[in-house]
Amino acid sequence: MPDIKKLDWITAKVNDFTVNDLKFITDFRYWVEVDTVQLFDEYNTPMLLINFILMSKGDKGTYKVTIHFKKVGSLQLAAGGAVIQLSWFEILNISDRGWESVKYLVRDFENEDRFNFYCDDIEVIAIEEIDWIIG
Repeated sequence: MPDIKKLDWITAKVNDFTVNDLKFITDFRYWVEVDTVQLFDEYNTPMLLINFILMSKGDKGTYKVTIHFKKVGSLQLAAGGAVIQLSWFEILNISDRGWESVKYLVRDFENEDRFNFYCDDIEVIAIEEIDWIIG
């Protein structure tokens, strides 16, 4: 499991959680925190906030999980439809590659050409149980 800040917010509700339990994306927000006057300066920080639908194993409930990704790069997203369905979602720690400001590869393994990006930091922002019927 990658080093995700506040991951315990999820595991407190779903103790056998894996990132592959995140099955859908319902909201996707990309922005740049501008720290200097120049927009394309290396000191600016690309950010991504995603709302996922977590479908836990068994009968443990369905949750909306909001995750914040920082220093996002090489973002690829191809979507068609009301929500983005993930086939095999994963977050890989690639810090051993020695790339500056890149620790993680985030992707849908089976549809990597449709959804993937790199980032430096990951933090759970919120989790709430929802009563959605997904089928």
